Amino acid sequence: MHMIKFLSENWALLSFVISAIAYIYYQVIAMRKGIRALLRADLIRLYNKYHDDYGYCPLYVKQSLEDEYKQYHTLKGNGVGTQIYHALMELPTEPPHEGED
Repeated sequence: MHMIKFLSENWALLSFVISAIAYIYYQVIAMRKGIRALLRADLIRLYNKYHDDYGYCPLYVKQSLEDEYKQYHTLKGNGVGTQIYHALMELPTEPPHEGED
């Protein structure tokens, strides 16, 4: 009985709190999606640069890539990012020497 009385007396406040929570929830979801998109774009950029252009990936880039991929994966990134990550991690860390096959 006390709960019904409390709700009827404070419905405007409760409505505001619920609306604020919903707003914050949707903002957090949008930020997660935005950050995930930025991380994916950077993974693709690194792939194009080191896999396609250079054919090797320096150790310092791999260390940074590992941190970036962990965050991407935590944000529920898809398999494309995973494929890119593995392809870059398999690259040698030094550039190929001239005359080597």
